[in-house]
Order: sequence, then structure tokens, then C-alpha cells
Amino acid sequence: MRCIFLTAWLTLAPGMLAALPAQAQTPAALVGGTIGICDDAAEWPPYIYYRREAGGKTAEVRGNSLDVVAAIFARHGIRHTIRLLPWKRCLQELASGTQYQMLLSASSNPERLAAYHLSLPYYQTHYHYFYSRRTHPNGLDVRRQADLNRYTLGGIYGYAYSLLGEVNKEAMTRTGNYVSLVKMLHLGRIEVFAEDIEVIEGMSRLGAYDFANDPELGHAPLPGVSANAFHMMFTKASPVGAALKELIDRELLLMEKSGQLQKLLDAPLP
Repeated sequence: MRCIFLTAWLTLAPGMLAALPAQAQTPAALVGGTIGICDDAAEWPPYIYYRREAGGKTAEVRGNSLDVVAAIFARHGIRHTIRLLPWKRCLQELASGTQYQMLLSASSNPERLAAYHLSLPYYQTHYHYFYSRRTHPNGLDVRRQADLNRYTLGGIYGYAYSLLGEVNKEAMTRTGNYVSLVKMLHLGRIEVFAEDIEVIEGMSRLGAYDFANDPELGHAPLPGVSANAFHMMFTKASPVGAALKELIDRELLLMEKSGQLQKLLDAPLP
């Protein structure tokens, strides 16, 4: 999962990188406070998830994205808390900025750019489409993303699916998590869903559901869709959000240059 978006940005802006100090200074708005982070309760492994113990969820939140921001905050003595909420509630809380000032993984679209501050992109995922071999033993005829409109399409509540510009997202049958999507496929309530293969593989490694070894679950790369870039996202309701963007962007550039960013993003699930 090479961070090619940030690498390309660095190539285009060598002067800015050269001007960065060895460590970005801490913006005054972040000194002495505690940053509230929320993210998706449906989990997004390996980027954010609950630690498992004896096959069950614990209350401890882990993830490669959390490791990235924790490393940044540790260098600046910034305290933080994290809680996983239903996605739409997390977005609403972030808009108010009262209890939570940032989240860790969001794709960009015009609505989010208007409502929130977004960091530089710092990792990418890739869409696959998934179907049930029970109902479609010969697979689906999908040659471009618009072909998904020929089938009953499923998705997760609140997800933007920003890269699926040719798909009628209003017609999606939505549910709360990936396991429910697969159950809906096998029951014939939907015929297809498009999700990030890295996250589906992460859910398998967590033991939430053995997607990888479900013989009735078919999937293939979704044609005509570029890699999906993900950003951290910050509130616009207080100066803390802009200060977080300033700090995180500068630190991401430095971490990319040193190789620390990719090392943290590539760390395997425990």
C-alpha cells in the first residue's frame, strides 16, 4: 500500500519539503489540550479496529492510522482520546467540534471539503466488487463501474463512495457493517457491493468473518476505478481543526521522507 499520492505531491513540491524543519512546531492552539478522535464503529482494519482477545472484541482501539497520529502527537506532547461511533454520528460530532476534533480515515468529496479540513492523502485502497456464487454462479458482467447499476447494490450507512461517480448511490440498500453485506448477498437481498479489498482482508484477519475463505463469496477488481485516497479529517468549528491540519500535514511530509509513515501503515495486524 505504497503512499504514492503523498510521494507524488512531494515530487511536485521539493522546495516546501526542503524548507520544513526537522520537526514541525506545535501550533499554539494544540498546546496543553486533549484532542478527541472519533472513527467508524464498523471498523476499518488494518487502519482502525478493536483488539481481539480469545476471538472476541475488547474495548481497546488499535490500528495503523491510530499509530501514525499517536506518533505525531507523542512528538509534540499532545494528549488524545479515541472512540468508535456509528459513522454518521462521528461526522456529526466532528462538524460540531465539541467533543471530537478529528477522525482518521475519510475519502474526499466536495461536500466534505466544504464542511471539514482534510489532511494530505496518506494511504490508498482499491475497490473490488463482491457477489454471491449462490445467486450468480457464473459471476457478474462488470466491465466498468456503471455496470453495477444493472444489479441490486448494497453499501454501508454514511459511506460516501466518492470514486463511484457512475453509480446510482441513491439506489443502494444500506446496512451497518461488512458482515451484514455478505449475509444480504447470500440471502439474495442485494446482488453486489463494492468495497476496499484491503479492509475486507483486514476483517478476515481479525476473525470478524472469514471473507477470504467463504467459497460462496466471489469478488474481482472493479474496472475503471482509480486507487481510493484517504485523509484525516478535522473540524472547522474551532481553530483547533485548522491547527491540527497544519501540524498533521507537515508531520506526514516528514514521516514520508524518513520512511516512518510507510513502516507504520504496513505494520501487520497483531
